[in-house]
Amino acid sequence: MALASKLRFSKRHLEKSKQSSNAEQIEIYEQDYAHNQFFADFYAETMNNFTLILHPYYEGNKSNDSKKVQEDIKDEISKIKDIISQCNIKDKYNLLAKAENQITDLVSIIDQWHQITDSHIEDLSISIEIKNWFRNYYLPKKYWQSAINKTKYKLTKVRLREELSKCNVYKIDKPKDINKELSDKLKLKAEELCRKFQRTSSQVEGRNGYLSMINHNQRGFDENRLKVLTVVHNFDIYGMDGKTPAERLFGDKIKHDKIIDYLIQNFGDLALPRKRIIQVTDN
Repeated sequence: MALASKLRFSKRHLEKSKQSSNAEQIEIYEQDYAHNQFFADFYAETMNNFTLILHPYYEGNKSNDSKKVQEDIKDEISKIKDIISQCNIKDKYNLLAKAENQITDLVSIIDQWHQITDSHIEDLSISIEIKNWFRNYYLPKKYWQSAINKTKYKLTKVRLREELSKCNVYKIDKPKDINKELSDKLKLKAEELCRKFQRTSSQVEGRNGYLSMINHNQRGFDENRLKVLTVVHNFDIYGMDGKTPAERLFGDKIKHDKIIDYLIQNFGDLALPRKRIIQVTDN
C-alpha cells in the first residue's frame, strides 16, 4: 500500500537526518513520520473495523440487516477516503469506486441468511419457546464461536470474543424441556446454519479466482466446458413452441425440469475451506 511506503520512507529519512545533526531538518522529518504513523494506525483500525461489520449479528445477539451494514461500510470507506486525501495518495486504479459499487451485492447476504435461518427454524418440530431461545440466543452464540474458530488474527479474535461475551449479557435461559437428543439436534442445526453464511467468494472462485478471469480466457473451450454448453443448449434453450431441443427430438419420451430448478433442489452445501498447514519451526 502507498501509505506503508510513505511510512517507511519517512522513517528512513528521519534516521538519516538524525545522523546529520540538523535540528531543523530532524523536526521536519519527525513531524512527517508522526503524520504518516498516525494515519497508518488509523488505516489499520479502519480495516479491522470491517471484520465486525459484515456479520448477521452485532452487539452479541442483536440481528443485523443489510441497510445498517451498508451504512457502516460506507462510514468506514469515507474514513479511508479521508486518509487518502490527508496523505496525498493517488487511487490510480479506482479501487474505492470499485469497492463502493460492490457494497449492495455484498450486504445482501445478511438478509438472505436471516431468511434461510428463519425458514429452517420454522420447519423444526419444536415449541415456540424453544424456537425463540434457539433464534435469539443459541444461534448467535454458536455463530460467534464459529467466527472465532475461523480467524487466525489475534486482534480480530479478541474483538469477536467481546461479541460472544455480549451474548451472555442478553442470556436467555435454556428451556427445561430440551433433552439430550433434542440438544444434539439443535447443535447440528446451528452449525449447519453457521456454515451457510459465507463472507468470501473463494469457495466458488477457486484459489486463483478462476470465475473472475473466465471471460478473459481466449484459449478456446476445454472438454468440460463443451459438455456444460451442450447440456445448456439441449435442456435450457426454449424455442417458439416453448420446448427445448431435447423435448422436440424425443417428444413425449422425455420430460425434464428446468436446469436452475434442478440445481437449486440438488445443490448441496459448499465445500469447507481448505485447512492451512501450520509449519512448526524451532526457535
